[in-house]
Amino acid sequence: MKAKIYNAVAFNLAWLVCVLGGSVIAVPVSVLVIAIHLKFFSGNLRELYFIIAVLLFGVVVDSGLIRSGLLIAPDNSLWPPLWLMSLWALFATTLNHSLKWFQTHLPSAILVGGVAGALTYLAGTRLTGFALKSPQLLTLLLMFLVWCVVFPICLMVARKALSTTDAVI
Repeated sequence: MKAKIYNAVAFNLAWLVCVLGGSVIAVPVSVLVIAIHLKFFSGNLRELYFIIAVLLFGVVVDSGLIRSGLLIAPDNSLWPPLWLMSLWALFATTLNHSLKWFQTHLPSAILVGGVAGALTYLAGTRLTGFALKSPQLLTLLLMFLVWCVVFPICLMVARKALSTTDAVI
Protein backbone atom coordinates (compact mmCIF):
# COMPACT_ATOMS: atom_id res chain seq x y z
CA MET A 1 0.00 0.00 0.00
CA LYS A 2 2.86 2.42 0.81
CA ALA A 3 4.33 1.82 -2.65
CA LYS A 4 1.03 2.77 -4.31
CA ILE A 5 0.82 5.94 -2.26
CA TYR A 6 4.43 6.81 -3.12
CA ASN A 7 3.65 6.14 -6.78
CA ALA A 8 0.61 8.43 -6.80
CA VAL A 9 2.35 11.22 -4.88
CA ALA A 10 5.54 11.00 -6.96
CA PHE A 11 3.55 11.15 -10.18
CA ASN A 12 1.48 14.15 -9.13
CA LEU A 13 4.45 16.11 -7.78
CA ALA A 14 6.52 15.31 -10.87
CA TRP A 15 3.57 16.27 -13.10
CA LEU A 16 3.43 19.70 -11.48
CA VAL A 17 7.21 20.19 -11.65
CA CYS A 18 7.27 19.20 -15.33
CA VAL A 19 4.38 21.46 -16.27
CA LEU A 20 5.67 24.47 -14.35
CA GLY A 21 9.36 23.89 -15.03
CA GLY A 22 9.28 23.10 -18.72
CA SER A 23 11.51 20.76 -20.68
CA VAL A 24 14.82 21.73 -19.05
CA ILE A 25 13.55 20.58 -15.65
CA ALA A 26 11.09 17.90 -16.81
CA VAL A 27 13.60 15.56 -18.38
CA PRO A 28 15.95 15.16 -15.39
CA VAL A 29 13.06 15.07 -12.90
CA SER A 30 11.29 12.39 -14.94
CA VAL A 31 14.45 10.33 -15.31
CA LEU A 32 15.04 10.53 -11.55
CA VAL A 33 11.46 9.59 -10.63
CA ILE A 34 11.44 6.72 -13.13
CA ALA A 35 14.84 5.45 -11.96
CA ILE A 36 13.69 5.47 -8.32
CA HIS A 37 10.44 3.78 -9.35
CA LEU A 38 12.22 1.03 -11.28
CA LYS A 39 14.89 0.44 -8.64
CA PHE A 40 12.79 0.46 -5.48
CA PHE A 41 9.19 -0.22 -6.47
CA SER A 42 9.08 -2.16 -9.70
CA GLY A 43 12.27 -4.13 -10.13
CA ASN A 44 10.90 -5.38 -13.45
CA LEU A 45 13.00 -4.65 -16.53
CA ARG A 46 9.92 -5.17 -18.68
CA GLU A 47 8.39 -2.06 -17.11
CA LEU A 48 11.17 0.10 -18.59
CA TYR A 49 10.19 -1.09 -22.07
CA PHE A 50 6.55 -0.48 -21.23
CA ILE A 51 7.34 3.10 -20.12
CA ILE A 52 9.08 3.73 -23.44
CA ALA A 53 6.09 2.27 -25.33
CA VAL A 54 3.63 4.51 -23.45
CA LEU A 55 5.89 7.49 -24.08
CA LEU A 56 5.83 6.79 -27.83
CA PHE A 57 2.06 6.23 -27.76
CA GLY A 58 1.71 9.55 -25.95
CA VAL A 59 3.72 11.34 -28.60
CA VAL A 60 1.29 9.98 -31.20
CA VAL A 61 -1.76 11.00 -29.12
CA ASP A 62 -0.51 14.50 -28.33
CA SER A 63 0.78 15.04 -31.87
CA GLY A 64 -2.69 14.10 -33.09
CA LEU A 65 -4.31 16.55 -30.68
CA ILE A 66 -1.92 19.29 -31.76
CA ARG A 67 -2.20 18.59 -35.49
CA SER A 68 -5.99 18.46 -35.25
CA GLY A 69 -5.95 21.90 -33.67
CA LEU A 70 -7.62 20.76 -30.43
CA LEU A 71 -4.45 21.47 -28.49
CA ILE A 72 -2.65 24.64 -29.56
CA ALA A 73 1.09 24.87 -28.93
CA PRO A 74 2.47 28.29 -28.05
CA ASP A 75 5.22 28.01 -30.66
CA ASN A 76 2.93 26.50 -33.33
CA SER A 77 4.99 23.31 -33.23
CA LEU A 78 3.34 20.15 -34.52
CA TRP A 79 5.17 18.02 -31.94
CA PRO A 80 4.71 17.95 -28.19
CA PRO A 81 7.55 19.49 -26.14
CA LEU A 82 9.81 17.31 -24.01
CA TRP A 83 7.99 18.26 -20.81
CA LEU A 84 4.72 16.93 -22.24
CA MET A 85 6.43 13.74 -23.41
CA SER A 86 7.89 13.35 -19.92
CA LEU A 87 4.37 13.33 -18.49
CA TRP A 88 3.56 10.26 -20.57
CA ALA A 89 6.59 8.39 -19.24
CA LEU A 90 5.62 9.32 -15.69
CA PHE A 91 1.99 8.33 -16.35
CA ALA A 92 3.22 4.90 -17.45
CA THR A 93 4.70 4.31 -13.99
CA THR A 94 1.21 4.53 -12.46
CA LEU A 95 -0.59 2.06 -14.70
CA ASN A 96 0.57 -1.09 -12.93
CA HIS A 97 0.83 0.48 -9.50
CA SER A 98 -1.40 3.25 -8.11
CA LEU A 99 -3.87 2.89 -11.00
CA LYS A 100 -3.72 -0.91 -11.23
CA TRP A 101 -7.23 -1.33 -9.80
CA PHE A 102 -8.63 0.10 -13.03
CA GLN A 103 -7.13 -2.79 -15.03
CA THR A 104 -9.94 -5.03 -13.82
CA HIS A 105 -12.59 -2.32 -13.70
CA LEU A 106 -12.62 -1.07 -17.28
CA PRO A 107 -16.07 0.61 -17.17
CA SER A 108 -14.77 2.79 -14.33
CA ALA A 109 -11.53 3.32 -16.24
CA ILE A 110 -13.44 4.62 -19.24
CA LEU A 111 -15.33 7.19 -17.18
CA VAL A 112 -12.44 8.21 -14.92
CA GLY A 113 -10.02 8.28 -17.86
CA GLY A 114 -12.30 10.56 -19.83
CA VAL A 115 -12.91 12.99 -16.98
CA ALA A 116 -9.35 13.00 -15.61
CA GLY A 117 -7.80 13.18 -19.07
CA ALA A 118 -9.86 16.17 -20.15
CA LEU A 119 -9.35 17.97 -16.84
CA THR A 120 -5.61 17.32 -16.95
CA TYR A 121 -5.32 19.01 -20.34
CA LEU A 122 -7.44 21.89 -19.07
CA ALA A 123 -5.17 22.29 -16.03
CA GLY A 124 -2.09 22.02 -18.23
CA THR A 125 -3.30 24.82 -20.48
CA ARG A 126 -3.94 27.03 -17.46
CA LEU A 127 -0.34 26.52 -16.29
CA THR A 128 1.50 26.71 -19.63
CA GLY A 129 1.41 28.54 -22.92
CA PHE A 130 -0.76 25.83 -24.48
CA ALA A 131 -4.41 26.51 -25.27
CA LEU A 132 -7.50 24.51 -26.12
CA LYS A 133 -9.38 25.18 -29.33
CA SER A 134 -12.56 27.25 -29.01
CA PRO A 135 -15.22 26.53 -28.08
CA GLN A 136 -13.46 25.02 -25.09
CA LEU A 137 -16.45 23.01 -23.93
CA LEU A 138 -16.58 21.14 -27.24
CA THR A 139 -12.82 20.58 -27.15
CA LEU A 140 -13.06 19.24 -23.59
CA LEU A 141 -15.82 16.89 -24.70
CA LEU A 142 -13.57 15.61 -27.51
CA MET A 143 -10.67 15.26 -25.04
CA PHE A 144 -13.02 13.31 -22.78
CA LEU A 145 -13.83 10.92 -25.64
CA VAL A 146 -10.15 10.51 -26.56
CA TRP A 147 -9.27 9.64 -22.97
CA CYS A 148 -12.22 7.25 -22.67
CA VAL A 149 -10.20 5.20 -25.16
CA VAL A 150 -6.58 6.08 -24.30
CA PHE A 151 -6.70 5.23 -20.59
CA PRO A 152 -8.27 1.77 -20.97
CA ILE A 153 -5.86 0.93 -23.81
CA CYS A 154 -2.89 1.85 -21.62
CA LEU A 155 -4.29 -0.20 -18.74
CA MET A 156 -4.92 -3.26 -20.90
CA VAL A 157 -1.43 -3.09 -22.38
CA ALA A 158 0.05 -2.67 -18.88
CA ARG A 159 -1.84 -5.69 -17.62
CA LYS A 160 -0.69 -7.82 -20.54
CA ALA A 161 2.89 -6.52 -20.75
CA LEU A 162 3.64 -6.48 -17.03
CA SER A 163 1.77 -9.55 -15.85
CA THR A 164 4.71 -11.88 -16.27
CA THR A 165 7.94 -11.71 -14.34
CA ASP A 166 11.11 -10.54 -16.00
CA ALA A 167 14.73 -9.93 -15.13
CA VAL A 168 15.18 -7.90 -11.98
CA ILE A 169 16.83 -4.54 -12.47
